[in-house]
Amino acid sequence: MAVDGKIRIEDRAVKAAFARLIAALPIGGDMTPVMKDIGRALKTGTQLRFRSQSSPEGTPWKPSLRAITEGGQTLRLTGRLRNSITWLASKDAVEIGTNVVYSAIHQFGGAAGRGGKSKLAARPYLGASEPDKTEILRVVNGYIARAWEL
Repeated sequence: MAVDGKIRIEDRAVKAAFARLIAALPIGGDMTPVMKDIGRALKTGTQLRFRSQSSPEGTPWKPSLRAITEGGQTLRLTGRLRNSITWLASKDAVEIGTNVVYSAIHQFGGAAGRGGKSKLAARPYLGASEPDKTEILRVVNGYIARAWEL
């Protein structure tokens, strides 16, 4: 769900895994390493969506006029947007995004061009797919296992 341009992952299984991890860590345990690994996984998943040409929910993107007329893939002319995906981890969160100016219009769609006369379809690439959530669970469960080994 997008709130103020942010997308939050509200997944019951992921929340439960984090609760188990917090319980397994020493009081005040640093979760930054976990968040870094999740950031790496989400970046990979996001970049793979440019290859599959689909949203995190698996919905195919509407092909762009350029891709239709010139060939190639939608949002892949130069690879700038895909290659700009980055993440930032802290002790209790990870953010993934891009600083490319035109990224929001592709994520959310909207009016574009001179005078806003053109309408671009939304082609969501940010978010967490089911495979991304599975990878997040794998990462968190790996940290839980290591925490119990200490």
